[in-house]
Amino acid sequence: MSESLRVGLIAEPAGWHLNGLIEMCASYPDVIEVAIADVTGQVHQKFRPVTGSSPDPNWQAGAHVPGSGPPAGWTKFGQEYDTPAVLGNKLKASFTDHRQMLAEFKPDAVLVTVEPSKMPPLLIDALRAGAHVFHEKPGCGRIEDYREVVEVARQSPGHLCVAFNMRGLPNVREARAIIQSGALGKLFAIQTHYVAEHPRSWLWEELADGWMFDRDRGGGHLIFLGCHYIDLMRYVTGADVSEVAGFADTVGGEPINAEDAYAVSLRFDNGMVGSFTGGFLAPTSEKHDAMNIWGSRGWLRFDPERGSFIEWFTREGTGKTVPQRRLEFGESPSGVQAFDQYKHEFFQACLGKGNPPITADDGLWMHEIAWAARRASDSGRAQKVVLGGS
Repeated sequence: MSESLRVGLIAEPAGWHLNGLIEMCASYPDVIEVAIADVTGQVHQKFRPVTGSSPDPNWQAGAHVPGSGPPAGWTKFGQEYDTPAVLGNKLKASFTDHRQMLAEFKPDAVLVTVEPSKMPPLLIDALRAGAHVFHEKPGCGRIEDYREVVEVARQSPGHLCVAFNMRGLPNVREARAIIQSGALGKLFAIQTHYVAEHPRSWLWEELADGWMFDRDRGGGHLIFLGCHYIDLMRYVTGADVSEVAGFADTVGGEPINAEDAYAVSLRFDNGMVGSFTGGFLAPTSEKHDAMNIWGSRGWLRFDPERGSFIEWFTREGTGKTVPQRRLEFGESPSGVQAFDQYKHEFFQACLGKGNPPITADDGLWMHEIAWAARRASDSGRAQKVVLGGS
């Protein structure tokens, strides 16, 4: 087993968290060589990602007429990013054809961030080339396409890991450990919400080249951001979702082809019930989130997005004398903590030094649940959730 990694990056300027994936390669010591495949031919040099920017730091506070588009001065491009300066001598090659990169560079691992609807054939090609694969979320524009990706992954030697980085948060892992210890007893219910800024939806035609607000291209809050919380409900409780019902609607008045608000009810295979509400709803850039879990012997709550605390009550174990406890976590940005831990575990798994932070089936579960929730909203009827859709 090699002690170092050759990493291929398949990307485009509209890929989300592109800068983070480049820096992931730059900062990890066991990544010694990097090649970039980008059909636009931009990412391997100085380029401007399609993340948007405004000269007015308070642009979200201004008046807005729904459907009128971005505020004055907004540009679809973010600040210039210097890929060669970040990667230094690790950057060995660039390609406009990802298949050529796979054949000639022969990466041990491949990182992928492009418009989600374009992603499935790229993931399949990388898996069939024998590489470990890490990709941004979601992994498709149609659930059928991601099922095919996972089927290929099951027959391939490489790991398939979707970027559900919140699994790496300290309070998330503490919550999982408490529940797995049996401290809450039989789980009864889970309630969670995640709300992002409404003004982001004003940029529906500009941000990420428009795919973020087009469900056919892999956009929509439920799929793009709510996916983290769908995954966390399974990860923390250890229970699978068996049925969903709910509404996924457009409430903000923008002409988008995707939900900007939703309320989903869930039934789990352990008998637990749950609810999940979210959307582009907050009037400012501040995000709101929470996760609450109740069981026969206690309860637990924490804030996954900020990662600042966990609080729980139990009469089990040491809870007989100290039933209610609270842990608070450090000041470093929670997202950075989570991403660092998650990428470390992915790269360690690529080197054969541990398990990956997520399995291919875990990734498929999230996609199945989210697409079932959309079907429930479209049809007005509850939908069963079955891995693989059979």
